[in-house]
Amino acid sequence: MSSSSDMDAASPRGAQSLSRAVSVLRVVAAAPTQGARLADLVKGTGLSKATAHRLAAALVHEGLLAYDPASRYYGLGQFLLDAGSRAGGGAAGSVAEADHAPDPSLYQRPEYGGDAIALAHLLCDRHLPGKRAHPAMIHETVSGQTSELSFGKLAEYSARFARVLASVGVRKGDCVAVMLPKGVELVIAALAIWRVGAVYMPLFSTYATSAVNSRLESGEVKAIVATRTLVDRARNYIDSSTPVFLIEGEQINRIDGIVKQFWSSIYSTEPLDDVAMYGENDPFIMTYSPKSIAAKLGLMIPVRALAEFEQCMRVGLDVRDEDVYWNMADQGWEYGIFYGLVGPLLIGCSILFCDGPYDVSQGYRVLSKFRVTNLTAAPSQIKAWRRRDLTRAPNRLALRLVSVCGEPLPSDLVSWVTRKLEVPLVNQYGQRETGMIMGMRHDPHNPRALGHASVGRIAPGFSLVVLDPDGAVLGAGAEGTLAIDIRRSPLFWFRGYRKDDPGTKARFRFGDDYFILGDTGHIDADGCVHYSGRASHAISMQG
Repeated sequence: MSSSSDMDAASPRGAQSLSRAVSVLRVVAAAPTQGARLADLVKGTGLSKATAHRLAAALVHEGLLAYDPASRYYGLGQFLLDAGSRAGGGAAGSVAEADHAPDPSLYQRPEYGGDAIALAHLLCDRHLPGKRAHPAMIHETVSGQTSELSFGKLAEYSARFARVLASVGVRKGDCVAVMLPKGVELVIAALAIWRVGAVYMPLFSTYATSAVNSRLESGEVKAIVATRTLVDRARNYIDSSTPVFLIEGEQINRIDGIVKQFWSSIYSTEPLDDVAMYGENDPFIMTYSPKSIAAKLGLMIPVRALAEFEQCMRVGLDVRDEDVYWNMADQGWEYGIFYGLVGPLLIGCSILFCDGPYDVSQGYRVLSKFRVTNLTAAPSQIKAWRRRDLTRAPNRLALRLVSVCGEPLPSDLVSWVTRKLEVPLVNQYGQRETGMIMGMRHDPHNPRALGHASVGRIAPGFSLVVLDPDGAVLGAGAEGTLAIDIRRSPLFWFRGYRKDDPGTKARFRFGDDYFILGDTGHIDADGCVHYSGRASHAISMQG
């Protein structure tokens, strides 16, 4: 092994950084199949840990190395793999991206399976040894005031509120309805619900009284954590035995329920030491389609869905340890629940919440104030930013990546993000029953990707097919109904709607082997998916 000083002495003047980078590449190239960790880079190059990490990060950014945050291994990047293929006689571009996609088994972790899964441990307690003081949540108010909730405080407060929930009779499998603005109370309530093994049911603040009560009745809700707005709308459901936890400062007229103050109950109670265990098929979240007043298409999300959540966070959204991540989605919408609440807690990164109605100026303040590097937003929000042209703002943004979901993006919007903001744009597609299963990365450094008409490739852990009207699988280029091949999709978790056999049968109308997305399209010879229309539902999380 040569020391870094030896390499510097042997390098041409001004080329020391290049020589060090090459030494990092050589260590990775010589590593076993799984790759090399940072410690291997330090040992193999003689560089300091900080220098080796900085060089490796730069090489990952340029595509010369690939990094798997789950295993923390560095491997050769797509550029070098393609170069090796061409050197070996392969045609340029003949190696599909999917050939080098992360192995889905990386996300089928033992802790996400079995009958004894401590969900609160996975989402909070296991992070405490190294991140007790690290913010689990950062909250920005409309007025610009910032507060933080550390993992240590989240663990304590949620354990206290878990005991409160248990004291009013909430047990494993019970459903608890939550309608709170983005803030500390929402995160504490959700984790407390999971500490007692119950099911978290978020509600939109825009739901009318009839929509609220239909969901409470259908979900057989055992307790409510809310602001005055929901409590007023839930009067038809609340009876004398219904526990209601109200945020302090919210006064309501007398109701029949057992009304308790949220924070007062927390401070007057000792933490619950026990953490409830879930089975991999046990539900921990329940939602209903937001498009109808009646409670339809009840979705019970099982614990095994955590594997897909992590895959999307790590691969689809490319959230890295050093990122400042901001998911702008509402916490009543599955995209916000999966990847704005559960996902960050699962991988131990901070949740960034900004309350109040959406406003472009407020959004820019948050981006610049917290130096957000990884942003996911709705297309409408990006369109609003383009109209205001944030590239003319006084403070340069720190963005590394922008992701959107919900609809195909027009080319001018792709161009504005990639050319004006000078960062890659990832357009994701999925459904509330699947999570994000497809995506196309539009990269300003890759002209071919900018003009690609496909909606992208299928995510690791999923397999997509095109079916004819009789349910037969069609070949490349043939137009038909898009469906998930369940047998070849280990991260697919949906099995049926709650008390809705007709809705479930429609999704599996060709049998248990295929989940019907309800959209038409085709898959080309390179494995890229092309969306052409809506057979019944849009490719969107709205389902």
